[in-house]
Amino acid sequence: MDPLLTERGLEVKVPPLLRGMSSRDYFQRVEEQARDLTGNIYFDCSDATLIDSTALGKIIFLAKQLQRRNQKVVFESCPVTIRDFLTKLKVNNFIDIA
Repeated sequence: MDPLLTERGLEVKVPPLLRGMSSRDYFQRVEEQARDLTGNIYFDCSDATLIDSTALGKIIFLAKQLQRRNQKVVFESCPVTIRDFLTKLKVNNFIDIA
């Protein structure tokens, strides 16, 4: 599940359960590759069943940093439950949900 640098940006596979505290290494790898990134970050949420508030906070923080560089975070292939949850929290103000 390591992030993969592609032509369009950084591709990141979201695990079924993404918890901020137990996913420290996961976020560290994403943040390291995002430092010098010139494209966007694309999170593939197709396997996601839960994204907890700590993980979401880290992703929003990352999205705000990227916005300052005219880049963005995109959540792709979100299950309906995750999409509805993110929309209710107005996360779509910071993250594109495709």
